[in-house]
Amino acid sequence: MRRIALLALCWVAFIPIGKAQVFGPPDSSYITMFDTAYVLDYTHILTTRVYMSTKFNSMEFYDKKHDATLLYRPNNQVNMGFGFSYRAFTLNLGFGFGFLNKDEDVLGETSYFDAQGNMYLKKVATNIFFQTYQGYYIASHTREQLGWEEDGDKRAYRRDIRQSNLGLSSVYIFNNDKFSYRASFNQDAWQHKSAGSWLAGGYFTYFTVRGDSSLIPSALDTLFEPSLHIKQGNFIDFGVQGGGVYTLVIAKHLFITTSAVFGVGLSVANNVLDIPNEGEIYEKSKVGPGYNIQGRFAAGWNGPVRYFGVSYNNETSWSVQSQNDRFGWSVGNLRVNYVHRFKTRVRPLDKVFDWLL
Repeated sequence: MRRIALLALCWVAFIPIGKAQVFGPPDSSYITMFDTAYVLDYTHILTTRVYMSTKFNSMEFYDKKHDATLLYRPNNQVNMGFGFSYRAFTLNLGFGFGFLNKDEDVLGETSYFDAQGNMYLKKVATNIFFQTYQGYYIASHTREQLGWEEDGDKRAYRRDIRQSNLGLSSVYIFNNDKFSYRASFNQDAWQHKSAGSWLAGGYFTYFTVRGDSSLIPSALDTLFEPSLHIKQGNFIDFGVQGGGVYTLVIAKHLFITTSAVFGVGLSVANNVLDIPNEGEIYEKSKVGPGYNIQGRFAAGWNGPVRYFGVSYNNETSWSVQSQNDRFGWSVGNLRVNYVHRFKTRVRPLDKVFDWLL
C-alpha cells in the first residue's frame, strides 16, 4: 500500500498538463448506451492506460468465545503495466519489477497464479477470479507471540500452506441509464453528474487450503475451537446478494464511487482436522450458513480526454463452522490508473467486433 501510494505521487508529477480537446457525445453513427445528461460513453473510441496494481488474498480464523483472530497473508507483488479498452473490450498487461518487490527476506516468498476479471457491462457487473498461492506469513501475530525463535523483523512464515480458489459474483444495476460502473473502474466512460443504483444478484465460490499440519500454530491451540484446527479444508459457498452503489461527482470532474453488496447463502465444508494433544486426524463435513461481502471503491479525476484515479475491489466470504467460530477468506485488487483517450476509431477492430457481434 505504501509503495503504491509513493509511486502514485511521483507519477502525478509527470502527467502532462495542457488544454484538452473536448469530446462531446458520440457521433451520430454510434448509438450511446446511457442518458448523456449523466454519462458520456467512450467505448466507441480508443482508451489507453498505464497503471500500477497489486492483487491479494487472505485467510482469517475467528473464535468468538476467546475473541481470538488468526490472519494469514501472502507476500503480494506490485506490478506496473499498460492496456487499452475499445468497444467494451479491455486488455491489460502487467509486469513485476524487482525494485518494487524487495521484502521476501521479511515476509517470505510466495509463488502464485492470480487471474482476476472484472466485467462492467451496462446492466451487469461481474467479478471472476481464479487463484493459486503457496507460502503465507502470519500477519496477526509476531514470532515472539507464537513462541518462534526471534529473527529480527522477519514475520512468522509457512511455506507449506497452499491455497486455491475459484469464484464468480454478479449484480444487476437497476439504474443503468444514469449510472455507469465503467466510468470509475474501466475508464471508457465519463460520469459527469452524480447518480447511483440499487444492486441485486448472486455469488458462487470454491475454496481449498491445505498445510502439512493444522493451520492453527501450537502456541494458539487453546484459543481456537477444534473445528478450526484445519489441516485441509474445502469450502463451497453460494447465495443471493444485494446492495447499492453511488458516484458523487464534484464540478463534473472529481468523483468518489462507493459500492457495497451483502450476500447470504449456504456454505458446504469438508475439512480434515488435526486436533492438538489428541494425536487424531479426522474428516468432518458440515452444511451451514455462509456470508459474502463485496466492496468497491474508486476516486479521482475524470474528463473527456484524461482520467487519473485509484480503484479498489474486494470480495470476502465467511463460513460458520460452529456456534463460536468461523473461517473467512478474501480476494481483491488495488490499482492506480492514468488514462488517455484518443478520438480514434480502429477500423480493423471494428470489422472484427461487427463480425463477432
